[in-house]
Amino acid sequence: MNGPDPPDELSPAERSLDRHLELLRADPPTPSTELVARVIHAARWQRALRHPLLAVSAIAGVIRDGMLLLFGASPRR
Repeated sequence: MNGPDPPDELSPAERSLDRHLELLRADPPTPSTELVARVIHAARWQRALRHPLLAVSAIAGVIRDGMLLLFGASPRR
């Protein structure tokens, strides 16, 4: 069995959320072409920077581990 059945009565917060979602379902917002272009542009430059930032992070981790070894502390993992 799946356990106890969920209560049929909604809490006040759930009722309020349901009303707001019903308004959105009835009249969904339409994104502007400018917004779509900005989101795509942001995703593209973030994707382009991901690999260089990961490399910088790896190098910083190696430097940190080296400094810890140099000063006698053991690196955390």
